Amino acid sequence: MNLLATFNKDYFFYFQVMLDSFVKHHQDHEINVFVVCNDIEERNLDLIRNNYKNLNVSLIRYQNQILDRAKTTYRFPKEVYARLYAAEYLPEEIDRVLYLDPDTIVLKNLAAFYRMEFDGSYFIGASNVKRFFTAFNNWKNKAKKGSKYLNTGVLLINVEKLRRKQNIEELNDYIIKNENRLFLPDQDVLNALYGTKVSLIEHLKYNLSDRAITRHNLANRKKIDYRWVEKYAYVLHFYGKNKPWNNKYKGILRPFYQFHAKRVESLHKTILSN
Repeated sequence: MNLLATFNKDYFFYFQVMLDSFVKHHQDHEINVFVVCNDIEERNLDLIRNNYKNLNVSLIRYQNQILDRAKTTYRFPKEVYARLYAAEYLPEEIDRVLYLDPDTIVLKNLAAFYRMEFDGSYFIGASNVKRFFTAFNNWKNKAKKGSKYLNTGVLLINVEKLRRKQNIEELNDYIIKNENRLFLPDQDVLNALYGTKVSLIEHLKYNLSDRAITRHNLANRKKIDYRWVEKYAYVLHFYGKNKPWNNKYKGILRPFYQFHAKRVESLHKTILSN
């Protein structure tokens, strides 16, 4: 399996937590982990290499002058765009890759999802917006009719197809020329350029958030609770400002994050004590 993560050093710990959750459910798999980050060192990854024996970890420093000019914020540094350029920097033998945000937690084995047929799609992911907001985003982003709007925190990427079909100049131009349209930059760009080249998976199973749980429970008699999450959810995603490591966090999903955060903290303490 091939796994991709893009982030800056502020999210390095949370990346380790996500990775710990992924490894827990994929111990029988050999996993190639591609880390796109320009402000950590190889030695920072040695802890991961030395403690997860089924991982092959590669640090990629992806430089793109366009991204130096792209719209960024504290929540959305330039690294968020890097997943859209995966075909530019991943090794030639990589035909597909699973992208996971550092603020996700994996609850089950994802091999079946990873092996899904693309059927011509560039990306497979979940949408967490309803029809009205999809239509609004299509209008705002100048997307083609019928485009879908994906949450980009969990993406299966058709790298082989992108190598053959993706127009990098078009991608660069859109990012620079449409700065004022980009509220959620990478998601808006994917919607605008590739919204008709995506396939959907169930967001309550593969991109579950506290926000989605609240929305579902308000509209349905059958509620999502902690037991439902344990039984049915595959990936949790703490998108937005409601992060489980913040004191003001609200929701039921924090224990899943805390379990793996404590494992990573314990690993760090063990290394320091030796």
